[in-house]
Amino acid sequence: MSSLIGGMFTRSDQIKMAALDLRLERQHVLNSNVANAETPGYRALGFDFEEQLQALAGGDEENMPMKAVDPRHFRSDLVEADGTLQAEVYVRPTESVGQDGNTVDIDQEMGQMAQNQILYKATVELINKKLATLKYAIANGGQV
Repeated sequence: MSSLIGGMFTRSDQIKMAALDLRLERQHVLNSNVANAETPGYRALGFDFEEQLQALAGGDEENMPMKAVDPRHFRSDLVEADGTLQAEVYVRPTESVGQDGNTVDIDQEMGQMAQNQILYKATVELINKKLATLKYAIANGGQV
C-alpha cells in the first residue's frame, strides 16, 4: 500500500488496516456462533490472528541484517508468500458439550464479541487520527 500512496502509510499503519479486516472476520465467526447457540450438534468456531499480527509487528526493520525492497519480504512462517496472514476459521476445542451436542457458550461468545468490538473501534480511531494528520498536512501545504 505504501508504494501506491507515496509512502504515507507506515508498516504499522498497514498492520492496523489488516487488523480491521481480521476483526471483521472474527465478528462474523462470533455472530455465527451466537446465531447457532440453539442448533443441535453445532460446534463453536474460532478465529485467532493475534499471534500472526504479533509476528508481523515484532520484526524490527531497522535492526535486521539485510534490507528488502518490499515490506512483504519480511515474514514469518505465519504469513503467506504474498504477505497476508494465515488466519483460519477452526472448530474451537471445548470441554463443555450440551446434551444436544452444541458447544456454544453464549456468555463466552458475548464477551468475545464485546472485546472484539472495542478493539475494532480503537483501531478505527488510530487510523482516523493518521488520516486527520494527513488531512491537516495537506491543508497546510505539507507541513505538519
